[in-house]
Amino acid sequence: MRQVCHSHSFEYVKVYPGELGTFPTFIVEPSFNRDPTPPKRVVVKFFGPLFKGYDAFHIEVEMGDMLWHHSLPIPSPKILARGQLQEDWWYLVFEFVPGVSIGRVRDELSRQEWSAIARQMGEYMRCLHALSASIRVEEISALNLSVEEYVRHLQLQRERCLVNHQTWKDLPSHLLEQLESFILPVEQLVDFTTPLHLIHADLTADHLIGNLDEGGWHSRAIIDWGDAKAGNILQELVPLTLDLFRVDERLGRECLLAYDLPEFYRQGFPRKALSMVLLDQYPVPEFIFSIHPDTHRLDKLAEGMFTV
Repeated sequence: MRQVCHSHSFEYVKVYPGELGTFPTFIVEPSFNRDPTPPKRVVVKFFGPLFKGYDAFHIEVEMGDMLWHHSLPIPSPKILARGQLQEDWWYLVFEFVPGVSIGRVRDELSRQEWSAIARQMGEYMRCLHALSASIRVEEISALNLSVEEYVRHLQLQRERCLVNHQTWKDLPSHLLEQLESFILPVEQLVDFTTPLHLIHADLTADHLIGNLDEGGWHSRAIIDWGDAKAGNILQELVPLTLDLFRVDERLGRECLLAYDLPEFYRQGFPRKALSMVLLDQYPVPEFIFSIHPDTHRLDKLAEGMFTV
């Protein structure tokens, strides 16, 4: 951190860690030194060799540059500087967004506030995905925008699906037995008549930053674009539904009404959505089965989670 601050002439009095995440982040508290226009706090994020840090660094750079030139209902922090330390560590310097992640104040929000957030997220995804039609592929060369690559990725996930869930032990045995017959073929999960979307792919409670005051919740920023990719609305909904909305069917409905789900995805939506959840690279969260304790069939679980 001293080396980064020195490289970019940051005079600081304190450095402290940011939110816990895949890549380490630090907040730099500036030294004012009687400056008539005092510097602002910044966030430094490091990308190491683990978790494909090099790829995530370049995705964040290109997405940051692109988002700066396109307005969205919720902005993302501006990248102020970038650099490399030693051979295999890279870093980005972001503007600091005051506030907290919504996950920290989840239980303090009313149902009305959550409904407004769900509608806002639907509008946000609609605007983000619409960028696919207005940008050039070369603007985001760090992402793979090939439909063929996306289909191959999903097919590989499908081939590994049963073994993954057996290893994770995240599904009851009676649901595990239904897995292969329930998950739809990849061709029914991808709309080949439209281009792939740009998706954030990690819209969790940790990545929505805002303020909670007497006037309620105010969204300030969407952060962490290292997982951004070409995909579709089904994949975008996985972290949103499981993490941000905690499988609240009402919030899912509000969100998708604001998004205006295309007809391809409306047809058989519950099964399509749960298929994508089961194809994900992470286990199904245990809390789902406390919300839907009497589910003995995957189709009934899909209806309980995704009937919108």
